[in-house]
Amino acid sequence: MTKRVALITGGGTGIGRATARELGSRGWSVAVSGRRKDKLLEAIAPLAERGLAVEGDVALESDARSMVERTVEAFGQLDLLVNNAAIYGPSPQIEDTGEAWRRHFEVNLHAPWLLCRLAYPHLRKSESAAVVNVLSTLGHRAMAGLSAYCTSKAALDMLGRCLALEWAADGIRVNSVSPGVVDTPIHEPGVAESMAAAHPLGRVGLPEDVARAIVFLASDESAWTTGTNLDVDGGIRLA
Repeated sequence: MTKRVALITGGGTGIGRATARELGSRGWSVAVSGRRKDKLLEAIAPLAERGLAVEGDVALESDARSMVERTVEAFGQLDLLVNNAAIYGPSPQIEDTGEAWRRHFEVNLHAPWLLCRLAYPHLRKSESAAVVNVLSTLGHRAMAGLSAYCTSKAALDMLGRCLALEWAADGIRVNSVSPGVVDTPIHEPGVAESMAAAHPLGRVGLPEDVARAIVFLASDESAWTTGTNLDVDGGIRLA
């Protein structure tokens, strides 16, 4: 296959890790970023020389720049950016001093915006460039006590649609996936499993369920798809 290179934020665990391994199994070179070097190294272990771990905080411009630059230095190009890193936590409007609100927007919205800007000069050189933003069903439905998370994910959805229009002439496709409840470390132990019955398909998602959708949106099989969102949610949006 033609050489392809991906950068995945939040790539040490959960959806990011599963995506790195799914892409790696298809011959991609993959850089994963996150704040825990040990988890990043575990994620790319099966990729050998086709894997790169870049430790850092996506909300810091210097770290975000390093993620992009080190990926290109290691592999010579960048064809796919997966904005997966996110935080999820309570933010009741009256109780939140603004700290939770700011941090959610720094990580869930500003960081993808920044990484897209930094990745753009490299993506536009690719013959099959793509960005996939990892949203959430909670970016499309309200949830009491989670206004910062819901609103930041909704805003990321709109950012992706705008970039899909702006970058179409450059051949860069921008799409998103919206998972339902997925069994990842973002949830406290046991919480994800307790939500199984809320999904019409009768189970919570696995990281691999979402990873395969991301790989599809990065592949030539979706070459005429941009500015769209793919719900990977076990039908919970219908419930």
